[in-house]
Amino acid sequence: MSSHLEILESSLEKFIENVRQIGIIVGDFQPQGQTVLNQKINQMVTLMQEIEKSKCHVQDIQVPLEVFDYIDQGRNPQFYTKDCMEKALAKNEQVKGKIDVYRFVFKKFDLTLMR
Repeated sequence: MSSHLEILESSLEKFIENVRQIGIIVGDFQPQGQTVLNQKINQMVTLMQEIEKSKCHVQDIQVPLEVFDYIDQGRNPQFYTKDCMEKALAKNEQVKGKIDVYRFVFKKFDLTLMR
């Protein structure tokens, strides 16, 4: 599975770089650059076909919608897991605190009933 992900990641990185280069070529277009532009466009089509082929190998992977929110906010999506763990730890400490309070109250209540 990871090799399929690595292939997809590599194809996406190449595609992004190719699109960046096409943007540079088009932004400062010179007629003698038409051949290079055509090659880049053909390369882009080939990379899109590679990405399409790898789709079937990664379609069962589920990505939480919050990851896309991180990307939309300009945040690094790799921090999503870290933030989730920090939230879970904080919630765990909060629940542990409540449990400790209930234990204390029930002990006091038991001592009161025993008298």
